[in-house]
Amino acid sequence: MERSLELLAKVRAGTLSGKMLGAAERQSLVALLAADGLSGPEIAQILQVSDRTVERDRRDIRDRHALPRDPKLVGQMAGRLLAEAELSIQRIRRTSREREIEPNVKIDAEHRCFQIVDSALERLQKLGYLPTAATRLQADLTHHAAEVPSSEDLEKQVAGLRELVSSQGQADPALFEAIGSMSSVLERARVATEIKRVENTAKSE
Repeated sequence: MERSLELLAKVRAGTLSGKMLGAAERQSLVALLAADGLSGPEIAQILQVSDRTVERDRRDIRDRHALPRDPKLVGQMAGRLLAEAELSIQRIRRTSREREIEPNVKIDAEHRCFQIVDSALERLQKLGYLPTAATRLQADLTHHAAEVPSSEDLEKQVAGLRELVSSQGQADPALFEAIGSMSSVLERARVATEIKRVENTAKSE
């Protein structure tokens, strides 16, 4: 990267032309300029090469970055998905624990945490880590997208999902961990809702 930045500085200063560069060096500059949002003709003008040269370089760059088919990739991405979901939930909860945060914001934070887990489970289903029977749960949640389902309904759905995963035999432990996170979210949401109810009652008296 440092070498590419040095070359680009010389090109912009007019002391170096893209025609003087080798293919690898020129393509590194094409990639750098494309990352800045410049079009092919704009890159060609800066490097003082033809539009066709830039397009050929961009095609070669895409070919080098092509992702080969690998069965392991599905598992790797599923693992990353769960890890990112857990990190997002931790960040939300860490922020919502601050004393100055309003109860209604805490309630919304717990709802967001549940949505993250729910979305992660949907992606796992599409990747083949969950049976298609879980579609009913997702359909119910989607149908009520405009409102937060009741705690009782969510608890029943989570319990049903736990039974469904357990019935699959050797299920991925990460799925049980995700379901456990949902249960934790529901418990926290129930407490946050009760806090809001008591607060509203106190204000009305």
